[in-house]
Amino acid sequence: MELKFSSDLDSAKRLDEIMNSYSGRDRGSILADEHSMVVTLVLLEHGKITVTEHTYSYDQDIQSDSEMMEVYSELARETRWKRFAHTEIERIRINALRQMRQEGKPSYDGEFMCWREGRVFAHCGNLDLPQLLLYLASHEQAERFYLFTYPYWTEDHTAKYYRFDLSETAIKGAGIYRESIRKKLRQVSAASVVLPSFPQQEDDPASPS
Repeated sequence: MELKFSSDLDSAKRLDEIMNSYSGRDRGSILADEHSMVVTLVLLEHGKITVTEHTYSYDQDIQSDSEMMEVYSELARETRWKRFAHTEIERIRINALRQMRQEGKPSYDGEFMCWREGRVFAHCGNLDLPQLLLYLASHEQAERFYLFTYPYWTEDHTAKYYRFDLSETAIKGAGIYRESIRKKLRQVSAASVVLPSFPQQEDDPASPS
C-alpha cells in the first residue's frame, strides 16, 4: 500500500507514527525537530521519496531458527547490539533479516543494516529524522531503505515494515539539510568563541618586565 502525504499536521502525525512505533522511554517525535520534518514532508509531498506499507507474518519464536540466528550472530559481531539478550528488538532484527534475505549477505554501517554496497539498508525500531537525513547525505548511492517497526499495531501476529524508495533529488535534499546544519553549527561556534582575559600576577612569567 502506497502512503499518501499532504501538507498538514495529520501528515506529520502519520510520519511520526511510522518513525516512532514504540511508545517506551526512548520514544522520540519528529515534531521535536521542525527543520528535518519539513524537509522530509516536502520530499514526500513531491514524490521524491515514495513510501509503501507492507505487512508480514511476524515470528515470535524466530530465535529457534538456527539459520537466521547464525546470520544474526555474524552480523551482531560488527555492531554494538547486546547479543542474545532475547529482547523484542532482537526478535525484530532477526525477523527483518529473514524478510531481507533476497538482498544477500548484510553488513553493518552506523545504525543501519546494509546490502548491495550501500544501495539498500534497513533499520529496526524508532528512527529520528535528523539521523536518517544525515545518513542519506553520506550515502549518495542509496536507493531505498526499510524501516521495521515494533509489531504492536496488529492483533494477528503480523507486523509492518515501510519501504522508502529514494530519488536522486531526495539524496540532494538530505545533503542540503546537512549543509544547513553545518552552517548553523559554524555560526553558533563563531558567536560563542570568547577568549577570557585574566589579570596577570606579579610573578607571572608572561608579565612584561
